[in-house]
Amino acid sequence: MKKLLILMMGLLVASPAFALIDTDPDMMGLYFDETADLNCTTEVAPYAIIPGYFIMTNPSNDSIGGFEFGYDVEGSAMILSIVFPPSSLDVGGGGTNHIVGLGEPLETTEATILATISILYMDAAMGPVHFTLHGSTPSSIDPMLPTILYGQGELMSLGTSTTPGAYTAVINGVCEDVVDTEETTFDSLKSLYR
Repeated sequence: MKKLLILMMGLLVASPAFALIDTDPDMMGLYFDETADLNCTTEVAPYAIIPGYFIMTNPSNDSIGGFEFGYDVEGSAMILSIVFPPSSLDVGGGGTNHIVGLGEPLETTEATILATISILYMDAAMGPVHFTLHGSTPSSIDPMLPTILYGQGELMSLGTSTTPGAYTAVINGVCEDVVDTEETTFDSLKSLYR
Protein backbone atom coordinates (compact mmCIF):
# COMPACT_ATOMS: atom_id res chain seq x y z
CA MET A 1 0.00 0.00 0.00
CA LYS A 2 2.85 2.39 0.85
CA LYS A 3 4.48 1.71 -2.52
CA LEU A 4 1.24 2.46 -4.35
CA LEU A 5 0.81 5.70 -2.40
CA ILE A 6 4.40 6.78 -3.12
CA LEU A 7 3.98 5.91 -6.80
CA MET A 8 0.74 7.93 -7.04
CA MET A 9 2.36 10.93 -5.32
CA GLY A 10 5.25 10.72 -7.79
CA LEU A 11 2.86 10.73 -10.72
CA LEU A 12 1.10 13.81 -9.37
CA VAL A 13 4.38 15.67 -9.01
CA ALA A 14 5.65 14.62 -12.45
CA SER A 15 2.47 15.39 -14.41
CA PRO A 16 2.76 18.28 -16.84
CA ALA A 17 0.97 21.46 -15.86
CA PHE A 18 -0.72 23.94 -18.18
CA ALA A 19 0.40 27.40 -17.12
CA LEU A 20 0.26 30.58 -19.12
CA ILE A 21 3.36 32.76 -19.11
CA ASP A 22 1.22 35.83 -18.49
CA THR A 23 -1.43 35.57 -15.77
CA ASP A 24 -2.70 39.17 -16.01
CA PRO A 25 -6.10 39.75 -17.64
CA ASP A 26 -6.47 41.00 -21.23
CA MET A 27 -2.89 40.52 -22.44
CA MET A 28 -1.37 39.63 -25.82
CA GLY A 29 1.92 38.09 -26.87
CA LEU A 30 3.70 36.09 -29.56
CA TYR A 31 4.31 32.47 -28.60
CA PHE A 32 5.77 29.37 -30.22
CA ASP A 33 3.05 27.08 -28.84
CA GLU A 34 -0.75 27.18 -28.83
CA THR A 35 -1.04 27.39 -25.03
CA ALA A 36 0.99 30.60 -24.48
CA ASP A 37 3.77 28.84 -22.55
CA LEU A 38 6.75 29.43 -24.84
CA ASN A 39 7.97 32.83 -26.09
CA CYS A 40 11.60 31.77 -26.57
CA THR A 41 12.96 28.88 -28.60
CA THR A 42 16.68 28.19 -28.78
CA GLU A 43 17.28 25.20 -31.05
CA VAL A 44 15.81 26.12 -34.43
CA ALA A 45 17.85 24.81 -37.39
CA PRO A 46 18.70 27.13 -40.29
CA TYR A 47 15.99 27.25 -42.98
CA ALA A 48 13.43 25.65 -40.70
CA ILE A 49 9.82 26.81 -40.74
CA ILE A 50 8.24 27.24 -37.32
CA PRO A 51 4.79 28.47 -36.31
CA GLY A 52 4.21 31.57 -34.23
CA TYR A 53 0.93 32.34 -32.48
CA PHE A 54 -0.39 35.79 -31.58
CA ILE A 55 -2.42 34.91 -28.49
CA MET A 56 -4.71 36.94 -26.26
CA THR A 57 -4.52 35.56 -22.73
CA ASN A 58 -7.06 35.73 -19.92
CA PRO A 59 -9.73 37.77 -21.74
CA SER A 60 -12.31 39.53 -19.58
CA ASN A 61 -15.15 38.90 -22.07
CA ASP A 62 -16.34 35.71 -23.71
CA SER A 63 -16.19 36.87 -27.36
CA ILE A 64 -14.45 39.37 -29.61
CA GLY A 65 -15.48 41.07 -32.85
CA GLY A 66 -12.07 42.27 -34.08
CA PHE A 67 -8.52 43.22 -33.15
CA GLU A 68 -5.58 45.42 -34.16
CA PHE A 69 -1.86 44.87 -33.73
CA GLY A 70 1.49 45.35 -35.40
CA TYR A 71 4.84 43.71 -34.88
CA ASP A 72 8.47 44.15 -35.86
CA VAL A 73 11.00 41.45 -36.75
CA GLU A 74 14.73 41.97 -36.15
CA GLY A 75 17.07 39.35 -37.55
CA SER A 76 17.32 36.77 -40.29
CA ALA A 77 13.75 35.52 -40.65
CA MET A 78 10.95 35.80 -43.17
CA ILE A 79 7.23 35.69 -42.44
CA LEU A 80 5.81 33.35 -45.08
CA SER A 81 2.12 33.57 -44.19
CA ILE A 82 -0.39 34.72 -41.63
CA VAL A 83 -3.71 33.02 -40.92
CA PHE A 84 -6.62 34.64 -39.09
CA PRO A 85 -9.82 33.09 -37.69
CA PRO A 86 -12.52 32.14 -40.22
CA SER A 87 -14.70 34.95 -41.64
CA SER A 88 -12.10 37.64 -40.93
CA LEU A 89 -10.96 40.59 -43.02
CA ASP A 90 -7.59 42.32 -42.55
CA VAL A 91 -7.61 45.96 -43.70
CA GLY A 92 -4.29 46.86 -42.09
CA GLY A 93 -2.37 47.03 -45.35
CA GLY A 94 -0.53 43.73 -45.00
CA GLY A 95 3.03 43.13 -43.92
CA THR A 96 3.30 43.33 -40.15
CA ASN A 97 0.36 45.72 -39.58
CA HIS A 98 -3.06 44.18 -39.00
CA ILE A 99 -6.54 45.63 -38.44
CA VAL A 100 -8.85 42.63 -38.45
CA GLY A 101 -12.64 42.55 -38.39
CA LEU A 102 -14.43 39.28 -37.73
CA GLY A 103 -17.57 38.35 -39.66
CA GLU A 104 -18.89 36.53 -36.61
CA PRO A 105 -17.83 36.76 -32.95
CA LEU A 106 -14.87 34.64 -31.91
CA GLU A 107 -15.44 32.82 -28.62
CA THR A 108 -12.53 33.41 -26.25
CA THR A 109 -10.64 30.97 -24.06
CA GLU A 110 -7.83 31.34 -21.56
CA ALA A 111 -5.43 31.41 -24.54
CA THR A 112 -7.27 32.69 -27.65
CA ILE A 113 -5.25 32.44 -30.88
CA LEU A 114 -5.82 35.60 -32.93
CA ALA A 115 -3.36 34.82 -35.73
CA THR A 116 -0.85 32.16 -36.74
CA ILE A 117 2.30 33.01 -38.67
CA SER A 118 4.75 30.75 -40.47
CA ILE A 119 8.31 31.88 -39.78
CA LEU A 120 11.24 30.86 -41.98
CA TYR A 121 14.36 31.05 -39.82
CA MET A 122 17.07 31.85 -42.33
CA ASP A 123 20.63 31.74 -41.08
CA ALA A 124 22.06 30.95 -37.64
CA ALA A 125 25.24 32.88 -38.50
CA MET A 126 23.15 36.07 -38.63
CA GLY A 127 22.27 35.73 -34.95
CA PRO A 128 18.96 35.58 -33.12
CA VAL A 129 15.58 36.81 -34.32
CA HIS A 130 13.65 39.17 -32.04
CA PHE A 131 9.97 40.11 -32.27
CA THR A 132 8.37 43.24 -30.82
CA LEU A 133 4.58 43.62 -30.48
CA HIS A 134 2.80 46.99 -30.63
CA GLY A 135 -0.39 48.67 -31.81
CA SER A 136 -1.43 48.99 -35.44
CA THR A 137 -1.04 52.00 -37.71
CA PRO A 138 -3.45 53.71 -37.53
CA SER A 139 -4.56 52.66 -34.08
CA SER A 140 -8.06 53.07 -32.67
CA ILE A 141 -6.79 53.79 -29.15
CA ASP A 142 -3.07 53.60 -28.31
CA PRO A 143 -0.38 53.11 -30.98
CA MET A 144 1.88 51.40 -28.42
CA LEU A 145 -0.61 48.64 -27.56
CA PRO A 146 -2.74 46.10 -29.44
CA THR A 147 -6.48 46.77 -29.42
CA ILE A 148 -9.40 44.38 -29.11
CA LEU A 149 -13.06 44.89 -30.03
CA TYR A 150 -15.16 42.92 -27.63
CA GLY A 151 -18.40 41.38 -28.89
CA GLN A 152 -20.47 44.13 -27.28
CA GLY A 153 -18.72 46.81 -29.38
CA GLU A 154 -16.32 47.94 -26.64
CA LEU A 155 -12.79 48.89 -27.78
CA MET A 156 -10.03 48.13 -25.29
CA SER A 157 -6.23 48.26 -25.33
CA LEU A 158 -4.55 44.98 -24.50
CA GLY A 159 -1.44 44.80 -22.42
CA THR A 160 1.54 43.04 -23.95
CA SER A 161 3.28 40.05 -22.42
CA THR A 162 6.36 42.24 -22.03
CA THR A 163 6.97 45.94 -21.44
CA PRO A 164 5.84 47.96 -24.51
CA GLY A 165 8.82 48.30 -26.86
CA ALA A 166 10.65 45.31 -25.35
CA TYR A 167 11.14 42.02 -27.16
CA THR A 168 8.01 39.85 -27.14
CA ALA A 169 9.60 36.66 -28.46
CA VAL A 170 13.03 35.40 -29.56
CA ILE A 171 14.34 32.61 -31.79
CA ASN A 172 17.83 31.21 -31.10
CA GLY A 173 18.72 34.02 -28.75
CA VAL A 174 19.00 34.68 -25.05
CA CYS A 175 15.68 33.86 -23.41
CA GLU A 176 16.29 36.55 -20.81
CA ASP A 177 15.93 39.11 -23.64
CA VAL A 178 12.19 38.46 -23.37
CA VAL A 179 11.29 40.07 -20.07
CA ASP A 180 7.84 39.88 -18.50
CA THR A 181 6.10 43.13 -17.65
CA GLU A 182 6.90 44.26 -14.13
CA GLU A 183 5.61 47.35 -12.38
CA THR A 184 8.86 47.78 -10.45
CA THR A 185 12.34 46.58 -11.35
CA PHE A 186 14.86 45.39 -8.79
CA ASP A 187 17.24 48.22 -9.78
CA SER A 188 14.59 50.86 -9.09
CA LEU A 189 13.88 49.20 -5.75
CA LYS A 190 17.61 49.23 -4.85
CA SER A 191 17.87 52.92 -5.77
CA LEU A 192 15.44 53.74 -2.93
CA TYR A 193 18.13 52.66 -0.46
CA ARG A 194 21.17 54.44 -1.94
